[in-house]
Amino acid sequence: MSSWRFSNFYFFYFTTIGVIVPYWSVYLQYLGFNAAQIGELVAILVATKLVGPNIIAGFADRISLRRGHSLGVLRLATGATFAIFCLMYAIEPSTSDEASQYSLVALITFGFSLFWNACVPQMEAATLNHLAHERYKYGSIRLWGSVGFIVAVVSLSYLIECMGPSVILPFAVACIFAMFVSSFGLIARPLNKKTDIAIVPLRSLLNRKVVIILLLCSLMQISHAPFYTFFSIYLEGYGYDKSAIGWLWSLGVAVEVLVFLLGYKFLRHYRLTSLLSFTFLVAAIRWCLLAQFPENLVVLAATQIMHAVTYGLYHSVMIQLVDQFFKGRYQIRGQALYVAISFGVGGSIGSALSGYIWSSFGANSLFLWAGVLMFIATLLSWGLVHSREESLPIREL
Repeated sequence: MSSWRFSNFYFFYFTTIGVIVPYWSVYLQYLGFNAAQIGELVAILVATKLVGPNIIAGFADRISLRRGHSLGVLRLATGATFAIFCLMYAIEPSTSDEASQYSLVALITFGFSLFWNACVPQMEAATLNHLAHERYKYGSIRLWGSVGFIVAVVSLSYLIECMGPSVILPFAVACIFAMFVSSFGLIARPLNKKTDIAIVPLRSLLNRKVVIILLLCSLMQISHAPFYTFFSIYLEGYGYDKSAIGWLWSLGVAVEVLVFLLGYKFLRHYRLTSLLSFTFLVAAIRWCLLAQFPENLVVLAATQIMHAVTYGLYHSVMIQLVDQFFKGRYQIRGQALYVAISFGVGGSIGSALSGYIWSSFGANSLFLWAGVLMFIATLLSWGLVHSREESLPIREL
C-alpha cells in the first residue's frame, strides 16, 4: 500500500511548519523588527490562506477533471514555495530601530506563503481520496506530520542555542526543499467520474450550518494567533532557554500524535459538532492558564498537553466535517475554503491584533483576551451540538 508516500509528504511539510510557527517570529526579531511589525508580517503569512488555497484549488479542480488527479499542481506549489523562500537570503539583519527592508520581507512572505498555504487543501483531499472508504485511518497517516514537527522543533532549538537565530533560515530552506522532493513520490487514486463529480453548484453547498461552523473556526484561529506568533518570545521573557521552549513545543505535538493515532475512536462514537464545541472549551481554559501562570512549568506543560485537543482533535473533526460537506470534485475547494476562512481570516486577524495588543497591554493580557474569546465561541457553538444534520460520527457515513 502506498500510504507511506503520503506520510512522507506530511512529515516534510510539517517540518517546515516546525520551523515557521515556533521560530519565524524569533528570526524576524533577529532581523530587527519590532513586535508590531512581527505581528503584521505573520499576519501576511497567514492572510495568504485567504487567496492562495482558493485560487489554486479552483485550478486543481479543473486539472482533476481532465487527468483524474491534481498532484502536478501540488508539485508546482511546493517548487514555487522553495524558489521564493530562498530570496530571504537577500535580507540582512538591521541594527536600527526600524528594520529597513520591511517591504521586501513583506513581499517575499506574501509570495512564498501564497503557494505554501495552497499545499494543504490539495494534500488533505488527495489523502482522503486515497483512503476511500477507510477515512478513519486518516490519523495514522497525518500523525507523521506531527512527528516531523517534533523533529524540526527539537533539532532547531539546539542549533539555535549553539549557532544563534541565523541558523533558522538555512534550516527552513532545507525542510522546504525536502517537502518539494517528497511530492514527486505521491501516487493518486483517480476520481471516478461517474460517482465522484458533484453536479450541483458550489454555492449551494454553503448552507447556514456550514457557514456558521466555518466562522466559529475562524474564532478558534484568532485565539491561536497569540500562541503561534509570540509563544516563544513570551517564554523567553520569563527566562526560559531555547531548549526548554523547544521541548514545550514538542510536548504539545507529541500528545497530538496520540490523538491522530487513537482519536478515530472518538470520531466514530461522538457527534462531530459535539466534539467541536468541546475543543473550543478546552482552548478557552488553555489560554487563560497560559496568561495567569507563565512562570509555572507544570502549568505550562499542562497547557501544551491541551494541544492534543485544541489542534489534534479539532483538526481531525474539521477534516471529517469538511469531507461531509463537500463531495467529489469539490473536495479540494472545500478544504481550501476551510483553510481560507478558518486559518486565513481568523489567523490573519488574530496575528495582526496580537502585535498591537502585546505592544499596548502586555503579553499576559494578550493570552487572557484569547481565552475570553474562546469562552464566547463555546457558548455560540452550543446551539449546533444538538443538530443532527451533517454532523454524524464517521461510522455512520
